[in-house]
Amino acid sequence: MLDVAFKNLWARRTRSILCILAVMVSVYLNGSTLTMNNWMYEAMTGELARYMGIIYVQQDGSGYPPFDSTMAQATAEAILARTDVGLNLADSAPLLFVRLERAMMPFMPAQAMVIGVPPGREQVLFGAVEAAAGVNRLPNPADDVAILGEKAADYYKATVGQDVTINEQPVRVIGVLKHSVMESVNRAAIVSLSTAQRLFGKEGLVSAVLLTASDVNQVTEIATTLRQDYPVLAVTTQDDMLTEARKVLQMPMFYMSMMSLTAFVVAVAVIMSTMVMAVMERTREIGTLRAIGASRRRILGTILVEILLLSLIGGVPGTLLSLPMAALMRTTLPTPVQLVQIVLFAVVAGLIGGLYPAWRVARVVPMEALRYE
Repeated sequence: MLDVAFKNLWARRTRSILCILAVMVSVYLNGSTLTMNNWMYEAMTGELARYMGIIYVQQDGSGYPPFDSTMAQATAEAILARTDVGLNLADSAPLLFVRLERAMMPFMPAQAMVIGVPPGREQVLFGAVEAAAGVNRLPNPADDVAILGEKAADYYKATVGQDVTINEQPVRVIGVLKHSVMESVNRAAIVSLSTAQRLFGKEGLVSAVLLTASDVNQVTEIATTLRQDYPVLAVTTQDDMLTEARKVLQMPMFYMSMMSLTAFVVAVAVIMSTMVMAVMERTREIGTLRAIGASRRRILGTILVEILLLSLIGGVPGTLLSLPMAALMRTTLPTPVQLVQIVLFAVVAGLIGGLYPAWRVARVVPMEALRYE
């Protein structure tokens, strides 16, 4: 049965190849949506994982990163000066976020940005991320120097010792960071707070103040106290960020699901049209086989094997093509179970697409088929 199925496909190889290519593209799109979903989830959760025990105080309604937030630096310093709410001041700092270029997708922070942080408080922003070149700490004073995140270095096409232009001002690069789980750090040029304020004309202003609780179990209590004392500001905890992240991801996830559904429909339609044409062209042949004693089950089995071959020959390469994308995006590679699921996507599409051709085969009457032209 398998050899007959191969022979039938090879007899119409141009059509079979086009069908296989269409299935391959459809399966690749399905695998790509899985990769994109993994990437979006990891980008968001990686960003939020850094904020366990951390509280952001910023202008209400500005979101994260707080590019649209503006608050007086004096207010930030007053919050940092409080000793009654259990803060770890060594890991707290005012920050200034400036977006230089918007991101390609709404859930990402920005394509390029500048983050101002007081020298000596860099760990508040990016923790223990090491430098791939140069240093990972700002000197004090640190005017006109920057540490670039991994993707920011690619954006500026710069390395240690070179100058980059930020808001039409030259800034010397003193370090390039290794990859961080925080996408905002990867895409940022990190400068001293005073430098960021001067470069963008925001003297005396910050975007937010990042506070670290001395005890993570006190985060809710500290946030409640700050909300009562500063009602015009937004006090955001990790739980608040997670809730907002889920809302932001709803639309991209829906879009990816629709892409996957479209790819599935395309695969079904291509396989169905291919096999319908094959069955119509072989109606006389099928009638002859039935007339000389071939069972309906055998002929139906041959058709189903052809469908499975089309699905697998297109599905397996299409699945494997999704792996380079995952590696390029530096997200988790699909697990073996997920790879099998992607291949099953092609098989299920093939079986659904083969229902009508199989039904036609089952209805072939030998004597009528012999008269078919």
